[in-house]
Amino acid sequence: MAKSTSRSIALDFSFFSELGRFYQEKRGAVRRHYRELTKRFLDYNDPDNSHAFLRTPQFEALEIYVFLKEYLHSAPLHKIFRAWSAKKGRFEGRTAASRSGQLDMFEELTKEDYADVFDYMSANARPYANYIFALTMGTGKTILMATCIFYEFILANKWPQDTNYCHNALVFAPDTTVLQSLKEIMTFDMAKVVPPEY
Repeated sequence: MAKSTSRSIALDFSFFSELGRFYQEKRGAVRRHYRELTKRFLDYNDPDNSHAFLRTPQFEALEIYVFLKEYLHSAPLHKIFRAWSAKKGRFEGRTAASRSGQLDMFEELTKEDYADVFDYMSANARPYANYIFALTMGTGKTILMATCIFYEFILANKWPQDTNYCHNALVFAPDTTVLQSLKEIMTFDMAKVVPPEY
């Protein structure tokens, strides 16, 4: 029996939390797959450093962005979910997570439940990786976006043949604030988020 769309949506959003938890638990092992330049970029922006400009929510979003890009190779979310649910690829050997001694909701699902969530995700997929920063108003999404663009361009410049990094960026902003957003990105002092050697 097929599950409702609303249940698939709920599980879709719950998966984001599970993915974040996987990253936090495996952070050290995940970072071993990053380029040295990426590690330096992240370390420079880590709020544990006194000179870091990014606030904790911005840095956490940057970390997840890099995790999706370098560890999971910018795969579309439904493909990430399939590998995660099957405990294959980068998720091989993943153990069942527990909260307060109880298995999480995904460990109680059947194969049909997983198939429903996958079908929902793949039906809403795009031919490119499609991620969204879901941060509250005033958190600094524009600066975060600029930081991600700098990260992309630095790595694309260093490895121009690697298609995982973008060489151009198209910025969309609400019409009433587009000039302000573009000005904020263009005038932002890169030295605040980019290590001096780059």
